[in-house]
Amino acid sequence: MHAMSRRLRRGLALAAGWLLAASCAAEGRTHDEAIVYSPVPMSTLVSRRDLPFKVGQVQRGACRVTVLAYQAPGADPSPVALMASFRAGDDAQVSVHRLSRADEGKASDLDVATAEHLYALAMRQEPEATFRLTDSTDVCQGAKDGHSHAEFLRLLAQARQRAVAEAARSVGSVPWQVVSMAPAVSGRADGDDVGVKVTSDQGPMQGATIIFNRAPHSGCVAKTRGDGIATCRLVDQHGDGDSHGEDGKAPVVATFPGDVRDGRVLVPTTFLMPPTP
Repeated sequence: MHAMSRRLRRGLALAAGWLLAASCAAEGRTHDEAIVYSPVPMSTLVSRRDLPFKVGQVQRGACRVTVLAYQAPGADPSPVALMASFRAGDDAQVSVHRLSRADEGKASDLDVATAEHLYALAMRQEPEATFRLTDSTDVCQGAKDGHSHAEFLRLLAQARQRAVAEAARSVGSVPWQVVSMAPAVSGRADGDDVGVKVTSDQGPMQGATIIFNRAPHSGCVAKTRGDGIATCRLVDQHGDGDSHGEDGKAPVVATFPGDVRDGRVLVPTTFLMPPTP
């Protein structure tokens, strides 16, 4: 059984390398070096910290592929998902490819943990990008279809909930609650005045912290009122706003950083506000 499991893990590692090689076929390059793994960044979203995960990165031209891997004790890292970030024309894109499960004995638990780690990794991606789940072996291939950052995060949250329902240890698992945001400043005649309405499954959220950012370095922070609305005025953090005439053409990203407590997990999310006309 141990030998079979080891062969499975090695096979998955080779599969990840083959997928990376396929993703770079257009460049005529091959995946000929080993992936260097490091501990996955810690996240309060991960409920099973006893399951060790690692991440590695491979750069292929303008495409950066992050390999998420599970590492059983005494074994090599076993890739479970690939996340590729690249540009297709003027658009930033992120593609996620789920690999076969690394350990059938703990498959359901690993599915839960994989979804949680992917959610945490997706939160670190560029919110303005187009996101998609793909079955293609070419994870660096651009596509016209896709999801917004918020929509993609919701899909990952749903995948996590399905995995929890199937997991042997689903009893006692804390369900995730997804927060939604919508515009709350009518017309935005002044591009520096920003606001969103924040709602959960229970309705408008009060006291939620929302962080607003606009490239290159304008931002503000506000808390939601009883009606779920948070508003503030963007301020140039470097004090040189007059020198950034293109600021008004950049979108504003509203971020809910999440709220993790005993018995409740409100997952982080973003909302993209297009630039003012």
